[in-house]
Amino acid sequence: MTLNEALILSYIKRGIGYGYNILSHVRESGSDEWVEFSRAGLYKTLDKMEREGYLRKKLASKGNRPPKKMYTITEDGVQALQEFLLDGFNFNFHSKYELDAYLVTAVAAYPDASSLRTSIEKRIESVNGQLDILHNEWPEDKSKYSLIVYSLYQHRIKALETELSWLTWFSGVLKGIDGDILHLTWGDVES
Repeated sequence: MTLNEALILSYIKRGIGYGYNILSHVRESGSDEWVEFSRAGLYKTLDKMEREGYLRKKLASKGNRPPKKMYTITEDGVQALQEFLLDGFNFNFHSKYELDAYLVTAVAAYPDASSLRTSIEKRIESVNGQLDILHNEWPEDKSKYSLIVYSLYQHRIKALETELSWLTWFSGVLKGIDGDILHLTWGDVES
């Protein structure tokens, strides 16, 4: 499952079942900063997920308007979304914003502070594990590395350390928060 598919499933799980409403919500929430959505791509993805059994589609009509496609998530869709979110923090760093997109999806799917805290704690464990591998499983004599390999090794360590610092800060922020965080603002947290 891709991040786009998981984000779409999370919106539908929350009752945002019309394609246009999903697209509007993605844009209004700022989620399109991390995932790419086009109208044609959205409907293609919705059709694909329906064929995979993650969604059900029915036609709903109002007055004289043409019927609209209304999507609901199936049990298989809920299961697939849960599996994606459970495995999500073990992904490799393919793009700069994968963690950001994962967090947006996780909060959209399960907007309670305890779920996000659990996800952040899992990610802290994962990052610490990756740092352990880099520090302990690479050969000790790093002077024999080629310049590019050593540079990339250092880049990876610094990126993970920076992420770990942010995750630790965010984990601390979340400790004082309970309940629904979907519409919580930074001002709400600060006060």
